Amino acid sequence: MAMQRGVIFFLWVLVLARTAVIQDQCRVIELISRKLRLENRVMYMRDYFPIDYQLLVKHEEILGCQNVSSLVNDGITVDELRFLWGIVSENVLESVWRVLPPRHPSRSYVSDLRNVFNVLHTDAQPELGDIIKDVLERLWTPGDKMTSVAPKDLLDDCLRVLDVLYREDCDLCVPGSAVEDALCPRGTVPGWSAAQRPSC
Repeated sequence: MAMQRGVIFFLWVLVLARTAVIQDQCRVIELISRKLRLENRVMYMRDYFPIDYQLLVKHEEILGCQNVSSLVNDGITVDELRFLWGIVSENVLESVWRVLPPRHPSRSYVSDLRNVFNVLHTDAQPELGDIIKDVLERLWTPGDKMTSVAPKDLLDDCLRVLDVLYREDCDLCVPGSAVEDALCPRGTVPGWSAAQRPSC
């Protein structure tokens, strides 16, 4: 009986610890979500760039809802997906940062986002399976084939994946814009709840 109580207490402590980690993570995620609002993405990632500007990035830096869907089908855990999303987002911001001249008006915005993502990764790295390790290896291996993408499109994907990975745990809200109301269409990611977030 005493052993059973001990096991229950241990599980209760684990639940509390997990809840505390999620709450801390959600504060960072909410900040990222605010910084990635449509008006910011349009201003800093489109309007301040030349018309039809394209950025050269690796295929692995394009992480959208369909990619997440495929990884879910392959049995990848939520913690692995969140870790991958954070690493890919950091790489995307680094790629944008490298092409910005010193006085470019988007530098402070990109710098702020990079700092927030650094905070997000202060938590311990989850145990990664072979599939995610392979994606990261390709991401970090120089010389692979590059793809041309508009900077705003990359941050659009960043927000879409944030939404589907964190909307329930962090109770994220929908900005008052029809453009943002359905970031990942229902059914895009199998097995994930399609519950709508509350309005802001």
